[in-house]
Amino acid sequence: MEKISTEVLIIGAGAAGIRAAIAASAAGAEALIISKGRITYCGSTFSNVSNGWGIQALVGDERTDANLDLFYDDIISAGLGVSNKKLVKILVEESGDRLKDLLLYGVAFRKGSDGNYIRAKGCFSNYNRAYLTEDIVNLRKVFLAQLNRCNVKILTGYIVDLIISEDECRGAWAFIDNRVIMIQSKAIIVTAGGGAGVFEHNMVDELSVGDGYALACRAGAELNNMEFIQFMPGLKIDGNRQFLPVNQIDAGLQLIDSRDGDLLGGEIPDQHVRAAAIAQRATHAPFSCRGLSCKVDFAVAKARQSGEKAYMVDNGMVDNEMVDNGMLDNGPGNKRFEVDHYAHAFNGGIVIDENAESTIKGLFAAGEAASGPHGADRVGGSMMTATQVFGRIAGKNAAERARKMEKTKMPEALMKYDKPVNSFHMDQETGFLISAMENKVKKTMQRFASVIRGEAGLKESRKILKIMGNELEAILADASGFSEVMSRVENMILTGKLVVESALKRKESLGSHYRMDS
Repeated sequence: MEKISTEVLIIGAGAAGIRAAIAASAAGAEALIISKGRITYCGSTFSNVSNGWGIQALVGDERTDANLDLFYDDIISAGLGVSNKKLVKILVEESGDRLKDLLLYGVAFRKGSDGNYIRAKGCFSNYNRAYLTEDIVNLRKVFLAQLNRCNVKILTGYIVDLIISEDECRGAWAFIDNRVIMIQSKAIIVTAGGGAGVFEHNMVDELSVGDGYALACRAGAELNNMEFIQFMPGLKIDGNRQFLPVNQIDAGLQLIDSRDGDLLGGEIPDQHVRAAAIAQRATHAPFSCRGLSCKVDFAVAKARQSGEKAYMVDNGMVDNEMVDNGMLDNGPGNKRFEVDHYAHAFNGGIVIDENAESTIKGLFAAGEAASGPHGADRVGGSMMTATQVFGRIAGKNAAERARKMEKTKMPEALMKYDKPVNSFHMDQETGFLISAMENKVKKTMQRFASVIRGEAGLKESRKILKIMGNELEAILADASGFSEVMSRVENMILTGKLVVESALKRKESLGSHYRMDS
């Protein structure tokens, strides 16, 4: 069995993973990043969907006790009682220093004509606190340049399983260059992003299927808040995905059904309630069942669940910026654009403490893979704050752990991987079965576990996922070798189960989690 060793192993190469690598290297540790795709091109951090991101932070004179308290209250209020207060406090306190780091690295943030940074509220926030990045090209260049300055090795591969010995995480099994390799490490950091890719409609790349959650779960780590997922109303435009400009509903855009009827009319017949619901909906992009805004989403979701389609049309008064960006055709005979809810980001994940360590010693997590800094809803831009704050904490503490640990030999019982280790090309029949499973997971999750959830549907999805898990297990048992696609589908099924079980346990509606039977 081929083996490689490193002091700190980082699984995932988004903003959290890169920040963890920078911190581990600065602390004197040898670090290895395993990235599933091309560095600075895969994952939500470097997605083209939004061409950048915002980050919540308080810097300089803004860092008064009063403003820090308001920032803290913002996050706690959005979290609706299920965020970890200690982690929220850390995020707030360290946000300014992490923003300074990004500026020092060379990240460009938007400025107004007066030369000052443009600040935005962010969803579910009451204050203009978020900085907005200039463009995705700058982000890629800056993060790659920082990695190149560090003592960090980068390999493209796929982590299959974590290695646990004596209740501690000691490494991982990786699939690299068509070989299964044992990676021995004194500390492991999971920064593999979220799992929105387990839904049929999503705003992420195809690799974001909850690998980090599945790896941690199989290793025995605790996860929570998996039912809280951001769903954005979005558009299908020439095969591309775009966010629905919710602030333009009834102002420049109309939502219609398959028969060109007013989609909102059935859900919100009262015009005063309709106006209030649309006004509330314009304040945040993700779905939330709080207040009246959810009625807009229910109109779309109920149409989709009944087999109907929902559309957006331009009534000729749409914001010109949307036209300039190529989102809409503002001429006569405008097209109808199909509307659905797209999974965007998870607010829950691996449970971590103030050191960013999970319930398993030696296993750390940060970014979207980790739970705690967010709750039922999340302040827009605070996920990026979490990647930088807890990415640094995870990297620093993982390096400290590596420095204190003595070099120990891996137990003989763990020296062999219990699945076929040779790469193989799936035959046509097996390939068809695996592809069908992947599609069925996505369709099942979209139908039963997206915006509108109920006990009957969730139990049906649990049943479907269990059957698929058993079928995949049988295929793996008969396989002559290993396939990355098989491992991905295995993780998708497990991530789906984690979401469904959490959604079943939480019977009341809360934020991004809506139970129609509550």
